[in-house]
Amino acid sequence: MFKKSLLAGLLAFTFLFGGVLTASAGDKPWIHIEITDAGDKDNMVKINLPLSLVEVALEVAEDELAAEGQIELDNCDVSIADMRRMWKELRDAGDADFVTVVEDNERVHIYRKGDNVFVEVDDTSYNTEKVRMSIPVHVVDTLFEGDGEQLNLTGALAELREANKGELLSIQDGDEHIRIWID
Repeated sequence: MFKKSLLAGLLAFTFLFGGVLTASAGDKPWIHIEITDAGDKDNMVKINLPLSLVEVALEVAEDELAAEGQIELDNCDVSIADMRRMWKELRDAGDADFVTVVEDNERVHIYRKGDNVFVEVDDTSYNTEKVRMSIPVHVVDTLFEGDGEQLNLTGALAELREANKGELLSIQDGDEHIRIWID
């Protein structure tokens, strides 16, 4: 009898407050990460998190991330201050093709068009690999706000929330597909 009463109470709570909880959750942006493998339909990863949760996690991790003050790029350390100066020059260039590399079966294209920076990579040498990334300029501006060796990760994430942008990253590698988007 107790189990039936408990179940009835939980169902009543769900019906009474479920709509309120869903409505409030629907007003806030979420980040979605989806990894699928067309060759193995039984394996997939889907992560759906409120963007506010990611912001809290970044606040917790930000001290640890900022302590190093460096980002390693293929065994070449670049200071955040140097990255900030490089970004300023790229931003001030406006719409432009920054990098185009075509080599055998590989093509890399990094460019700015309007309010976004795009990165496109196509590699057909082994598996067909496609990478598509789009980042709003104002998000990168916010990321590099300030001085010294710290990135404004929480501010950049807040800008992404405000942009409510859609797809941020898509990677197609053979049968595997990775998507990251905000809605």
